[in-house]
Amino acid sequence: MNLRIKIGGYVFLMIALVSPALFAQVPDQGKVAAAADRAVEKAAKLSPASAPGCAVGVSLAGRSVYEKAFGLAEIEHNIPNTPQTIFESGSVAKQFTAAAVILLSLEGKLGLDDPVRKYIPELPDYGAPLTIRHLLNHTGGVRDWGSVLALTGFGRGDRVVSQALAMDVITHQKGLDFTPGAEYSYSNSGYQLAATIVERVSKQKFPAFTEERLFKPLGMTKTSWRDDYQRLIPGRAQAYTGSLAGPFRLLMPFMNVYGNGGMLTTVGDWLKWNAMLDSRSMGAPLVEALETTGVLNDGRKITYALGVVVTNENGHRKVAHGGSTAGYQTFLSRYPDLKLSIAVMCNGTSRNPAGLERDIFNEIAGPFPAPKPPETIALKPEELQKYVGLWRNEKTHMPERTIIESGTLRLAGQAVLRPLRDGSFLGGSAKIRFQMGTDGKSVSVEVDTGEAVNRYLAETQWTATPDELKSFAGVWHSDEADALFTIVVEDGKAFFVQRPDTRQPLRPQYKDHFSVGLGTGQVLWATRDSGGRITNLHMGAGRMRDMPFERVGGK
Repeated sequence: MNLRIKIGGYVFLMIALVSPALFAQVPDQGKVAAAADRAVEKAAKLSPASAPGCAVGVSLAGRSVYEKAFGLAEIEHNIPNTPQTIFESGSVAKQFTAAAVILLSLEGKLGLDDPVRKYIPELPDYGAPLTIRHLLNHTGGVRDWGSVLALTGFGRGDRVVSQALAMDVITHQKGLDFTPGAEYSYSNSGYQLAATIVERVSKQKFPAFTEERLFKPLGMTKTSWRDDYQRLIPGRAQAYTGSLAGPFRLLMPFMNVYGNGGMLTTVGDWLKWNAMLDSRSMGAPLVEALETTGVLNDGRKITYALGVVVTNENGHRKVAHGGSTAGYQTFLSRYPDLKLSIAVMCNGTSRNPAGLERDIFNEIAGPFPAPKPPETIALKPEELQKYVGLWRNEKTHMPERTIIESGTLRLAGQAVLRPLRDGSFLGGSAKIRFQMGTDGKSVSVEVDTGEAVNRYLAETQWTATPDELKSFAGVWHSDEADALFTIVVEDGKAFFVQRPDTRQPLRPQYKDHFSVGLGTGQVLWATRDSGGRITNLHMGAGRMRDMPFERVGGK
């Protein structure tokens, strides 16, 4: 054997050792079907047959090899789910909207890095370029229209929402959550704008464009958009809320919006879509653009691409997205090196399609070696005490608390924080590091998720005096949100009040900050002038950081 052959063999061996996924084989069809069935049967046994359930589809090399369903599609008439049952997609629809935009870009009719205002001039000039790509990978900072609409007291689940109303909410936003490209923050508004761009450039309604260019060519005959929530859809599952044991209540979307979600489809049709992505039958440039992950202004890479998330699952490349609308819960994944796709659609809020997808994948491609546990150390409760506190997110103003429970440090109601040898903590997959002051107490916390670093500042619990509470009392209005609320102070407590019957307690957190109600995920805070007078109130939520309100009457 000559030297050249030896070197080549050595290189091949090293590649095989480092990147086994490059040489992964398509799994055996029979084993795949049996493995999927084990996971599905396990999920089906978690609840009675009279509960809402799921439909599951698995394909290999573009061909469906397993389709099965369990639970009821309609409880009132005892109609079971089947593999042909139509469910609503939730946000899995985003990749179809992104694909529609990409098709137009490949035809030279728009550019992914074009400014959005080129096509939607009614959108305000935010002082920094906001591009179509920013919208599609959630780095634009555009506030989520559903979070803004909720400020009116009538959110997504409380009124009929049209595409025009959603667009009106978006185009009235005078500010962004952050400079475009600076951060990643999931927002449905970007995909509402993207669907509108498709309509304006193609001169077709979005449902008609996607039917002509995507669904019909791929044989997705059971797929449409919920552009009229009153239209009857034969074979559609109803959506429900309730625990797996019941009782159940209907939880259906009654909106006429699409682009961010709103796709009505089956697991079989989703597998046809993934087969196209695997075979690249509509062209490699479409697939490559769809799977190009975002890069922030500072060079940090994120896993979100254009309507899909690109990650690695036990050595296998994974392209996936989950969805949730009202009672519908879904997940669609693709493992290109295995030529494996998994589609899961459920019609109950207590179902976990992402968990079921993971179980199916593990049954098919596993077993996998247990991950190496982190090198944690033991700290006594008295040593953990210096990390206990109340924290304010520097960007969102949201409160978090660290507490000691059963001898461990944890985020209140959330993950246990496990101490590591380097002085940091592990909370789920995030690395958490406390910064200590000269007095030995924590002054701030940095939470590194791998894609972003969020900073929290130590705060002192605020006990508001009666006079302090009274300074918030009055009627407050936001022109951007077209929302109005009143703060009422009674018996030393403050309440957030809206017509006709909203009355939420305002719970003081730290100076001039309140949590709104219980479980709303909203925070309210004040800004003051140099004389201490409140100039504005601000409302924040997970997908809307700062909506300013002015006092009506100016007093």
